[in-house]
Amino acid sequence: MQRNSLIVLLAVTLLAVIVAVVSGSSGGPNSNPLTGRPVLADLASQLGEVGQVTLVHGADKTTLIRRDGKWVVSERNNYPADAEKLRQLLLGLAGLTYVEPKTKEAQNYPRLQVEDAGAPNSQSTLITVSGEQGTLLGEVIAGKRLVDALGGGDDGVYVRKPGDAQSWLARGTLDLSDASGWLDPALTDLPADGVKEVLLTSPDNSRLTISRVQPGDKFTLAELPKNRKLRSDDALDGVAGALGGLQLTDVAPASGFVWPKSGTSHARFTFFNGLVVTVDLADQDKTSWAHFTATGAGDSSAQAQQLNDGFANWVYVLPAFKAGLLKTRMADLLPAPAPPPKLSSP
Repeated sequence: MQRNSLIVLLAVTLLAVIVAVVSGSSGGPNSNPLTGRPVLADLASQLGEVGQVTLVHGADKTTLIRRDGKWVVSERNNYPADAEKLRQLLLGLAGLTYVEPKTKEAQNYPRLQVEDAGAPNSQSTLITVSGEQGTLLGEVIAGKRLVDALGGGDDGVYVRKPGDAQSWLARGTLDLSDASGWLDPALTDLPADGVKEVLLTSPDNSRLTISRVQPGDKFTLAELPKNRKLRSDDALDGVAGALGGLQLTDVAPASGFVWPKSGTSHARFTFFNGLVVTVDLADQDKTSWAHFTATGAGDSSAQAQQLNDGFANWVYVLPAFKAGLLKTRMADLLPAPAPPPKLSSP
């Protein structure tokens, strides 16, 4: 995320904060003077200076750092972060406003999930926003979220400042995740329209070849047994489209990943423009890991290079249904066998 993208949004955020202050400052004579005011009073005017956001939830810590104008997730070896999600978090923090004070008693904090963060069983999240030189720009403990709690579609969230006994219900929405939830999820978008052939190889070396002669033709299965039909007319389309809109759920450096000596699957996608993408898959601890390699000829050479620039240093965890498509077997494509007939009673 570029510095300018935050600055452009500054005026909008400041206006929202001013409106919140005005609307929240009309309470009775006994209302708290903080009601309607920003929780992080100085953050809105400093969004363009943000260089690091740290989230601590129980034993988990996520550090989002801006490097060379781009955001990365430190705990995932500086893999690119989801810049839009981070933008929404910063705007959400800048727009938080106090609604009403809650408990000051520490024993009641867990009920609101605003206890001190960092303890193994803590349900709160400590959010720290810093400048590029480490200057503290804002810090708050975020607790339980209350969807549409304030009416009109406005969410509420319990908050507390570190070191302050007073907890609050605040107006606003904060989307908080662990480290993998802050990764840029986009991996590939190579839809079935351009696919000429898919070759799937299972751990036992059995193969499936899905292909067609021209774009727009129906896919056929070379290994389809004689006198057998596919379970559906579009059973092959899902496999061919497995690389379309593909997203990751986690990532790790390829250099530290130990591939098993057996039990791996492979999927090779050949496209009409000459691009070839190979996916190697291994299951470890009920998780499907994948490594991608691309090659190209002619017009597809630049595309292959661009893909490899992103793929080369990483292995990815794929969504289960996408990993399943890449590991399709013959039994997955054929109708389930009919149950045996029941024997009649004598």
